[in-house]
Amino acid sequence: MSRHSDMQGFTLIELMIVLALLAIVATIAVPNFSSLIERNRTEAQAEELKAFLLYARGEAVTQKATFTVTVNDDEPWTIQRNGTNDTIRMLEHNPALVELYASNNEITFRSNGTATATTLAVCHDNDPSTGYFLEVQASGATNLYLRGKKADNNTALESCTQ
Repeated sequence: MSRHSDMQGFTLIELMIVLALLAIVATIAVPNFSSLIERNRTEAQAEELKAFLLYARGEAVTQKATFTVTVNDDEPWTIQRNGTNDTIRMLEHNPALVELYASNNEITFRSNGTATATTLAVCHDNDPSTGYFLEVQASGATNLYLRGKKADNNTALESCTQ
């Protein structure tokens, strides 16, 4: 009979138990990881949209001119200086991954920093609980609220389409 000091490696039963445990952990982790990726993608698009709008306002104030953000569902959103057809910047988005909704087709930023009051939503699969709500006030201030919230007072975002 062999002694314990002579044994090397794993038995087939030990290997099967380890593989079964790994399979259980993988089936739990993969769906959670997928939803994490979707939440991060939605948040990143909301942050990018906020930066895009702040850029348009900054250019309007810096250049003492009126700039317009053109909202398009399937095409890139653009920033143009009024009176010209030159596109200053574009915001690319993939509607299949993240939907962008706005209450206006154009957002105008004037040279004094004021803007067209607009509400925007960034959602995935038209789910307001994981969406982000942005608000451009008439003063030009841009607010991005917490995920699934519509205002600072924790009002729930009811719909992505406004």
